[in-house]
Amino acid sequence: MQFDKSKFIEQFKAETRDHIQKLNLGILELEKNPQNHELLNTMMREAHTIKGSATMMGYKRIADVAHKMEDGFEKAVNKKVVLAKEHFDVIFKCLDSIEPLLEDKVAWAEKGVARPYVEELCEEVEAVFSGRKKPEKKAAAPEPSREDAADKRPVKKEKPRPPEDKKDEEQRPPQHDAPPHAETSMRVDIDRLDKMMNLSGELVISKIRLNDIVKDLYGKVEAERGLEGPINSLVKDLRTVNNEIDMLTSNMQTEVMNVRLLPISSLFNIFPRAMRSLAQTKGKDIDFEMKGGETELDKTIIDEMKDPLMHLLRNAVDHGIESAEKRSGEGKPATGKIALSAYQLGSQVIIEVSDDGMGIDSAKVREQAVKKGLVAKERISDLAEEQVLQLIFTPGFSTAEEVTETSGRGVGLDVVREKVGKLKGMVEVVSRPGIGTKFVVKLPLTLAMTESLLVGAGDDVFTIPVERVVETVRIHLDDIKSVETKDAITVRGHILPLVRISDMFGLPKRGIIEKAYFPVIIVQSVEKRLAILVDRLLGRQEIVSKAIGAPLGNVKNIAGATILGNGKVVLILDIPSMIESAEGVIIKRPAAVPRRAVAKKKKTILIAEDAMTTAMLEKNILESVGYSVVIARDGQEALARAGQERFDLVISDILMPRMDGFELTSRLKKDPAYKDIPVIIVTTRESDDDKRRGLECGADAYLLKSEFTSDTLLDTIERLIG
Repeated sequence: MQFDKSKFIEQFKAETRDHIQKLNLGILELEKNPQNHELLNTMMREAHTIKGSATMMGYKRIADVAHKMEDGFEKAVNKKVVLAKEHFDVIFKCLDSIEPLLEDKVAWAEKGVARPYVEELCEEVEAVFSGRKKPEKKAAAPEPSREDAADKRPVKKEKPRPPEDKKDEEQRPPQHDAPPHAETSMRVDIDRLDKMMNLSGELVISKIRLNDIVKDLYGKVEAERGLEGPINSLVKDLRTVNNEIDMLTSNMQTEVMNVRLLPISSLFNIFPRAMRSLAQTKGKDIDFEMKGGETELDKTIIDEMKDPLMHLLRNAVDHGIESAEKRSGEGKPATGKIALSAYQLGSQVIIEVSDDGMGIDSAKVREQAVKKGLVAKERISDLAEEQVLQLIFTPGFSTAEEVTETSGRGVGLDVVREKVGKLKGMVEVVSRPGIGTKFVVKLPLTLAMTESLLVGAGDDVFTIPVERVVETVRIHLDDIKSVETKDAITVRGHILPLVRISDMFGLPKRGIIEKAYFPVIIVQSVEKRLAILVDRLLGRQEIVSKAIGAPLGNVKNIAGATILGNGKVVLILDIPSMIESAEGVIIKRPAAVPRRAVAKKKKTILIAEDAMTTAMLEKNILESVGYSVVIARDGQEALARAGQERFDLVISDILMPRMDGFELTSRLKKDPAYKDIPVIIVTTRESDDDKRRGLECGADAYLLKSEFTSDTLLDTIERLIG
């Protein structure tokens, strides 16, 4: 009976690519230690597996290449050959040939890839591993119109292998004799995951709407005490069920998002080969190091970050690392170091590309900025170092003295920033002359859910991603000054440009309440800040971001839309775009401000908060006026930290893993060392029962996140500890 292989082709291709990736990484390690016998055996098994699978699926040319690789590794394992550069080069050539062989002829023509001449390559591998001269190149033979799976050409018979080789072949465990076992993973089409994510997002929107309805109904029942008992009971049951649905929906949302998360090693692992090749091309000796490959990130973001990271790494080789001669003359090791690392910080993933090269020449940057007309000659000397470094992200900017294939064509870092910005991230650069350069890319863990601040402008509502918010303040209209014909305010000693949402989008002024003080949100993108004047703050909420089409799709300063619990569609503000439009001010660092009196002895505050965005927001506010801040991820960690050092005040959320804020407060107040230390609860829990319970546990103040402002927090702290 003829066996239908077609249904397994895609799985075969995916598995083969996995094996190629493992071989690429393994051979790079072998280059550093060719005597690693265990790794040699592993590489031989990988080649053997590709050979076996390709043979089963009818991809004969792939099987031929893998067979020659396997023979070469086997000679190294049996110490018949000592691996050197020529062996590694030809093995890499084999690996590069297999990927195109997986594609059909149409795809080859579209990609402009030269179809590898397999017979010639196999002869080259055999010659290199036998110590013979490489064979002369032959003219490429005409290729068939169909892939290997349907390749019917007569094939040269291979020479019989020596008896000892056959014996070794028989001693290897057959590929299909492994004991049966339960599968622990499976491949899922990405389109299905996208559909699951969309459905999950719609469910979250419905959950938010249900929450609003139940809250409104419960409030009415509480206000009308005369309702019959059964109705009261029914409403309470509805509230209980709603809370259960809330928890289940949140758990499901988390699990669906986790399905889309992949180790960032799936992205990182493509770079070592490219870096090896680039270093050889540039004649530089480079030690390339990767860390944090286990860090997880949304697959969509991983797919989009290949080109930006590749450009940063190319820049490090081309612009960063000096020649071996120059490094030696400067007292540096001849081998340059380039590091690619990743780690998670709260709801963000941080990717760093660093080198120990020459650093960025700020004098050259200033010179080019004036030459290209980016900055007036009379103003260039006024720019701070941070501002100068940001100029390298300007479209068309380059300090390269010659155009190469790697860089210097004026296309690069501006594209990196643009790509990262589209992924709701940001990129920063830090450089020290003669020491090195580090690019820091900050990305959201996922693009699906975003915690946002809801704000009102007239009759309209907008959302601002919380990770862009530095703080909120209230100002009097008299505090608004004119600086170079533009509105501005002074916050923490910095003059910030001020924009009104209503003016930015040309909204009618109807619905605005006449009042003396207005809320202002201070937002930041990379190193720039901007003040946004709104009519009212409406609280924080997790939202599901949706793309918008025409005619709003091309409206500047809008990043997308979302649906609130009441069914209303609101727009998401594009903060980086707004800051660029308003020419936001560069902030070097938060400066201590004499506006608020802080005790002479620097006081230390402990923050217990599992949402890192909230914790960092509170930390920035407190440190800006001189407090020292320590963050704990939950109540249990906070209690442990409190046992290690004495804090002057504790700020705690309520809902946290392992130990909630109620228990933390209660246990602190029972500790003789902390019975007189103030505790402030900052939470979204608004019910009277929660407030009462918090105060009964010993909390000295209870602040709601929906009404949170920096002034409220600082005023409360000053009242409690002076």
